Amino acid sequence: MKKNLLYFKFTFLFFFGFVFSFAQNLPYIEDFENADNGSYSFVSNGKLFKIESSASVDYAQGTFRVQGNYPGTGWNGLTIDNKYIDNDGAAGFGVNPSFKIKSEGFNFTSQNFYLFLADYNLQQFPLIMPAPITINGKENGTVIFTALYIPLNALMTNGYVQVNLKNINGMNYSNYEINELEISTSNPTNYVGLDAFTWTEVTPPLPTIWENGVWSDGEPTATKDAILRESYTHNLTAKSLIFEANVVVPSGITYTVVNNVDNPSNQVVFENGAYLIQQNDNAINVGDISFKRQSKPIYRLETLDWSSPVFGQNIFALSPKTLQNRFYRYDEFANNWIANINAADFFQKGEYIAFRAPNNFNNYGEGVSKIFEGTFTGIPNNGFVSRVLTKNNIGNNAIGNPYPSPIDLKKVISSNSAMLTISKVFVWTHKKPIVNGEFTGDNWIVYSDEMGWSDPSITSTAIDVGQGFIVQAENKLQGPLPMQLFFNNSMRVTANEVVSYKTIEDDKFWLSLKQNNEVLNSTLVGYKEGSAKQYENTFDAEPMQVYPGIYSMIDQKEMSIQGRGAKFDEKDQFDLAIKILTAGNYTISLAKTNGIFKQGQSIYLIDKELKKSIDLSKGDYNFLSDKGYFKDRFEIVYENNLLNTNELNGKNKIIVYTENHTVHIKSAEKIKSVKVYNLEGNLVKNISSVNTFETHFELSNNTKVYIIWIECYNGTKISKKITVK
Repeated sequence: MKKNLLYFKFTFLFFFGFVFSFAQNLPYIEDFENADNGSYSFVSNGKLFKIESSASVDYAQGTFRVQGNYPGTGWNGLTIDNKYIDNDGAAGFGVNPSFKIKSEGFNFTSQNFYLFLADYNLQQFPLIMPAPITINGKENGTVIFTALYIPLNALMTNGYVQVNLKNINGMNYSNYEINELEISTSNPTNYVGLDAFTWTEVTPPLPTIWENGVWSDGEPTATKDAILRESYTHNLTAKSLIFEANVVVPSGITYTVVNNVDNPSNQVVFENGAYLIQQNDNAINVGDISFKRQSKPIYRLETLDWSSPVFGQNIFALSPKTLQNRFYRYDEFANNWIANINAADFFQKGEYIAFRAPNNFNNYGEGVSKIFEGTFTGIPNNGFVSRVLTKNNIGNNAIGNPYPSPIDLKKVISSNSAMLTISKVFVWTHKKPIVNGEFTGDNWIVYSDEMGWSDPSITSTAIDVGQGFIVQAENKLQGPLPMQLFFNNSMRVTANEVVSYKTIEDDKFWLSLKQNNEVLNSTLVGYKEGSAKQYENTFDAEPMQVYPGIYSMIDQKEMSIQGRGAKFDEKDQFDLAIKILTAGNYTISLAKTNGIFKQGQSIYLIDKELKKSIDLSKGDYNFLSDKGYFKDRFEIVYENNLLNTNELNGKNKIIVYTENHTVHIKSAEKIKSVKVYNLEGNLVKNISSVNTFETHFELSNNTKVYIIWIECYNGTKISKKITVK
């Protein structure tokens, strides 16, 4: 049946996974001589194995099975024998054979086996070129190792080549604990026979039990199961985890489990800031566990933006005192929130739901803000999660962290990059409350994978448990398949994991707008390879909405993040937009710098209305503003041509002084109006249509500091700080 031929041998391999520790028995060589001909299973040393492969028209259970029709064509490593595993009768031109040997209820290691490889006419090398063999060792579907092996002539005996897992290009795969050995090849190798399968049963270690303050068999590890019969308040790593008592996991503690987590019937609660990380995407969890999440202090009309880490959590039940018409899903086509949630709806995996604070929370100004604590109860989400995205508008899709542990945003973006482009991410922060129906600042922070966060205080890309966020996405795949974003366990991290560091920083800086020393928002401007002064989806990010705050401008469009070119250009300049909700005193400050700006490069802010210039690298700029949206007042330059410009030129000189509680103003141009503000930004005096070159008025008898805003008929405007005694 088979012809003896010479092979040459070359190996190339790649692998991943972990080598597990185990208790091992002696190796056993299975030659299949006692197996039934045509069977899809065999018993070896008292243990049952199954043979699994793809079905065909003639072989409904799979094309690979025990072969015994051709006596004297097998090879047990020492002598010719009669039975083996193959796909005889199913090998056809173009067939890429693949099969696996799968144990039932136990793990094993494999040391070696023999393969007979030919085309569908049973022709071997040199009549056909040898195709690579992919050898996968798996445990419960998870790949533990992968070796790519190209068989050549050196080890061929009776037409069989030996695959020695103890030494493939110097690597030893014979100690990996698996329950599936999968062998695959490709055309022109259409026929595969396997004999002399050498394996060793792995006796798993007994689980270690936490009870009465001690472990029964030492601390658990990634290769040892754990059972908790009381609360365990330390970080834990285990192969699997079973709860056999009510357990509370305190904040700051992380349980890391390789495989499944089971809670048959107990009350298990992870407090806010306690995490569960799992590694095996195929592990199936059993039983409900509760995970608590706390918000920042909020008021009644503010919105929470959450995603469930468990399956089975009813949406309305998460916040029963929130009005039911105040729960929302995000509609990508409408680019807005839609109240379309029913009483029976549950959180889907990776779904982002927005909902108002409970209706019994205080309104802003009518009491203190409160922390909302929600409890998600259900089976902990694990493994592969997929969300269908759309781009019927600008591609803003609401998704959320599906796991009871943080995820790394950079890993989410890079892992999905072959299928879709995520140009920016928006996360709601609760930094500024609603006052009189309007937000007092921009609560959305924006992330671009090329540029970073719009908020300079954010340095990590870890997205916390239960956090919903919005991605702006575009499909890379052609055809009818929908755009999908996926999550898996490789994206899960601990709370303190920071993503990546660069040895060379990009040239960028953040500007913040403050009112009474509180930051309303920040905007990021930078210079990085690939960016340009025109709008680019992967570098520039518009805000979700123009809330009160500061924004850089591109072609009259507001930006939370802006790339200005591959290299810093000292002749570059651009406008800033300022949205002010309440008149008063404001500050523009340089919040953070990187690269050349950290090394001392000046950043000049030009106030075109007051004809002022200030180097923000040397200090903040304080100014007075009315309520409104100002797109033409401020500009950023790096070569300041206005350094010698006075607040007003000589003919427009204005003098302001106080005497006996009286404010005197003298000007070279006719004064149009005078406004007086206190330091809280309240207007205390407004004098319009002055129409003289000088004026005076009295203020309070108490010692106070005021801001005087003066406008002349020729368009000159100036503000002065005065102290009245």
